[in-house]
Amino acid sequence: MEQFCQEIGMPVEVTEKLLSLQAALPDFPERQLLRREQDWEAGLSAVKRRLEEDPGGFKMLLSMLRCALDAWDDYQRLKLSRQVYRDTMACFSRFVREHQNTYGEYGFDREWWTVRQVSCRLFRIGALEYELTAQAGQPVISLHIPSDVRLLPPLLRDSYQDARRLLGAAFPKYQDKPMICSSWLLSPALQGLLSADSHILQFQKSFQITPAPCPDDSFFTWVFQTDSRDLEALPERTALQRNLKAFLRNGGQFFNGYGVLMQDPFQ
Repeated sequence: MEQFCQEIGMPVEVTEKLLSLQAALPDFPERQLLRREQDWEAGLSAVKRRLEEDPGGFKMLLSMLRCALDAWDDYQRLKLSRQVYRDTMACFSRFVREHQNTYGEYGFDREWWTVRQVSCRLFRIGALEYELTAQAGQPVISLHIPSDVRLLPPLLRDSYQDARRLLGAAFPKYQDKPMICSSWLLSPALQGLLSADSHILQFQKSFQITPAPCPDDSFFTWVFQTDSRDLEALPERTALQRNLKAFLRNGGQFFNGYGVLMQDPFQ
């Protein structure tokens, strides 16, 4: 566990906390449910009952990391590299750092999301993440944008091409299937909030986008690094924060965009 935490860049303080829990938290069979997509919901409920009190979510994090270690056997069977495995599982380190940025202390609260990584349904390949899922009963690949991504066309294009090659070989059912994305980064409102040379707007050009006008204020977390919805208290450290804050104060509505990736994207 210590070696794995080092490999995925887990903060030292969090690694020490996890190692201190190892002996006090024996392994238990319920966590295997987390690695089966059809059992995610039941598995999370069962694991939470087993863990009981879990301040900071570190027991859940340890349980998830045990599942992540088990997943390496699946990666070898699928002929996916250690680099893809490492980059994918580094989400755990990213999430505890995001928790610190938002709340001022390390913690883990993304167990509802990381079942995808430990079940080998979501992979980070280069800059982007790719989730094997379905839409209207048909296989599709849902594209996700990690918070530490650099939206540079060469990096995005390499990621896309590698994902097509690697996932097509490992999962023939998903060979050449549509790639979709629902994200605040695809919001049409950004056209009026960012300069024409913005990397975000360049990223949008690779998608056929339609607005997704449904209640979703998660953009507060990603843009402002806060769970607060108090407009006056929102930070103004970046041009996007300043422009979006002014947009919201003036009554603007900010919706996610839904996009289908074009053929031969990220030129």
